Amino acid sequence: MLPCGARMLPRCRRLLMCAPLRNMSSSPPNPRPAAERPSAETVQQLANSARIQEKMWNVFVPERGIKFGDQRFWMLLGIVALLHTYNNYRDANKPADIGLPEGAQRRLPDGRLLMVDGSISAKGSEASPKELSLHKIKEVGEGEGVVNRAFRNIKDAC
Repeated sequence: MLPCGARMLPRCRRLLMCAPLRNMSSSPPNPRPAAERPSAETVQQLANSARIQEKMWNVFVPERGIKFGDQRFWMLLGIVALLHTYNNYRDANKPADIGLPEGAQRRLPDGRLLMVDGSISAKGSEASPKELSLHKIKEVGEGEGVVNRAFRNIKDAC
């Protein structure tokens, strides 16, 4: 029977033959010439940029959960409150719908009226000369932005 080390020798030889050769030198590699190295100012700018990127990453991509006392929690709560306030402001300052009878709040897409008390009028009970403005079918290119028009042109070309 072979000793333990003798049995392992063929295995080690196979691994050594397949493995890429490494430099086993104890001396450090030769430094690059000074002309190829970045200047101290460039290194400082890169370090500052990396610090800022790491800070932004830590703020916007929490690896741990967002906790009550965390800065991210308060930022998120502030953003939600700001959007809520903005939407309420827009709703409060929306121009009144012209041609609505007394007690009506707005006209629904199907032509019925939403009353101030929350009820909905029966269909066809109120005839109004005003055309519905919701859910209109737009013609191709009508009210289209630059980016949407470009995407539509690319899609049509294909």
